Amino acid sequence: MKRFLLILVATAVAGTARAQSNPSFTFAKPEDVKVEANKPPAVEWKAQVKGGVMVTSGNSETTNGSFGVLASRKQGNNKLALEGDAAYGRSNVVQANVDPNMPMQIVSVSRKDIDTTNNWLAKGRYDRFFTPNNSGYASGQAAADKIAGKSFFGGGQIGYSRQLYKSAMHLAVAEIGYDFSYERYVQTPGKTLDPVSIHSARLFAGETLKLTPETGFNASVEAFLNLNKENSALNVSTGQVGVDSFHDTRITGKLGVTTTLFKRLSIGFGFTVKYDQNPAPLPIPPLSNGATMYAAGFQPFAEKVDTLTELNLIYTFL
Repeated sequence: MKRFLLILVATAVAGTARAQSNPSFTFAKPEDVKVEANKPPAVEWKAQVKGGVMVTSGNSETTNGSFGVLASRKQGNNKLALEGDAAYGRSNVVQANVDPNMPMQIVSVSRKDIDTTNNWLAKGRYDRFFTPNNSGYASGQAAADKIAGKSFFGGGQIGYSRQLYKSAMHLAVAEIGYDFSYERYVQTPGKTLDPVSIHSARLFAGETLKLTPETGFNASVEAFLNLNKENSALNVSTGQVGVDSFHDTRITGKLGVTTTLFKRLSIGFGFTVKYDQNPAPLPIPPLSNGATMYAAGFQPFAEKVDTLTELNLIYTFL
């Protein structure tokens, strides 16, 4: 059969279909303050948008789209950054139809639409630069990833940021702080999954490298170590309620390269790997052959490791 492929911006996703889009902030760098004599510091605005869509038809019928916006305002030693992202994907997959009297025999095939990607996030962060090397930050975020079993998750952070090294090419930053997260799971028939509150220590290290005037590279790793016992969370190891302190570690690693194509248009490549030591319970799969609940004593969980590979066009307005 003929296959139709339309790509406005290539967006490739590698890893499991249960992508866990936990909100994660990149660090803020203490840019030079622009000050004119007898005038308050100038206000600096930045805004950009990125996105992509991919559609296939024929043997493989899929529709995937992603969109993101980023805006920031900086005046003097104060900076506010806002970010939003959303991704949605749907596939029309082939399923087998069996003879009820002979369940081992396939008598026909049909197609069924299922969601394969469904997540969004919104976040904001405020940075206060005390000196060129020291700053404090506070942030808040809200998100959801139904494929990973989370109908909502969000919270806030507060902490200290330290510029470790800065040169014409390098900028290295480390952060330490406190994180509060609230998770609400996708409910399954016959079972009630209570919300979970998590108090965590946050550790972050990031590096940006200016390869050329047009091209930059960035890398970062972020870790959350749960400090409290999660009394209402299901334990992925035992299937029972209760997760001890330091047994729900979450780690996110990122690599990225961005290069300017024209004055305001850039292309960016990114790779993200996420690890969740105690992931969310898995919802009922879309292709469940009519089953509406899990058997007693059986509860699968989302994958612990996800990866995301993406290629986006980025347009900068300001």
